[in-house]
Amino acid sequence: MTSKRRKSTLKPALDTDTAFSQRLMHWFDRARRDLPWRRTRDPWAIWVSEVMLQQTRVEAVRAAFERFVARYPTPESFANASDDALMLAWKGLGYYRRARLLRDGARVVVRDHRGAVPQDADKLAELPGVGAYTRAAVASIAFDLRIAAVDGNVERVLARHLALRDDVDAAVGKRAIRAAADERLDHDRPGDHNQAMMELGATVCTPQSPRCDQCPLAADCRGLAQGIVMTLPRKKPPRAPTLVKARVAVVRQAGGVLALRIPDGEPNAGQWELPGPGALVSVEENEFSARTRSRCRAGIEVGPVLAEVRHAITHHKITVVAHAGALRSRNAGSLRAQEPTDPDVPWTTISRKVFAAMHESESD
Repeated sequence: MTSKRRKSTLKPALDTDTAFSQRLMHWFDRARRDLPWRRTRDPWAIWVSEVMLQQTRVEAVRAAFERFVARYPTPESFANASDDALMLAWKGLGYYRRARLLRDGARVVVRDHRGAVPQDADKLAELPGVGAYTRAAVASIAFDLRIAAVDGNVERVLARHLALRDDVDAAVGKRAIRAAADERLDHDRPGDHNQAMMELGATVCTPQSPRCDQCPLAADCRGLAQGIVMTLPRKKPPRAPTLVKARVAVVRQAGGVLALRIPDGEPNAGQWELPGPGALVSVEENEFSARTRSRCRAGIEVGPVLAEVRHAITHHKITVVAHAGALRSRNAGSLRAQEPTDPDVPWTTISRKVFAAMHESESD
């Protein structure tokens, strides 16, 4: 028996596509923020900015973007970057896997496209780390290709404007959002249209406290008219976070403190962290030495607690207890001394939080 595909609850829009786009473009021309990646049509720079902006606030990206493109102005220049250079270039942005995928993509551009970011949308989609959203953003902004970009901001704007009651993460909701985005795309200014939709979601149609009185689309926003703006977009409730109580040791040595370079395959691979079983591993104090030896190949005695910090990674809420530590023998295994204040050492965020907490405690 063939199952029927469920139809969306989305009804035809109240406004015409032209009116929607005209109002949006008029607003964007007046209200757009002056962002460094909007001052260029260089596809490499636009690609870099879109990767940096994933899961990172705009204000955190500004300086990092300008620093990055000054150091790596072309795909070829970044394709040749070492792991250490990559980590430093991405410092402060987090989610370092994005940087590795960007470098993988740059290497493919050099190898297969003579160092030029491909203008063909299908070729863009073949690059490592380039998903549907990044493909659409780069293709439309850099090359004026008529492809609608849909991120969380766009999804929220459209779901509210159309009073879409479907779960936007389910297939029927995704289809409805995609169809609405495609229908409303400004064919004369597709790149500006995509940026305007993202800008509207980021600055006006925000998740909390949306400024509907300043929205260029408010006049026929169905969500606003029906009083359900704050209930949209509809999604499944987020899963409960996993609570982790991790431990690290601060082992002072000549040249700083002992640190482990995080192995490939683990979150934040290539960065340096204080020794322990791992940031996502809960461990009791009496288990610490044995668990750390298996990972760092060095025996460490743990002493008094020096600091306690909190951190969140994806679906994990982590409490990190930092102990004073000492090597049980002269064998440091995989650990190497690194200076906590050296700006050229790509410490993990957790490690930097521990150093800051220790410094604050010592200053009291």
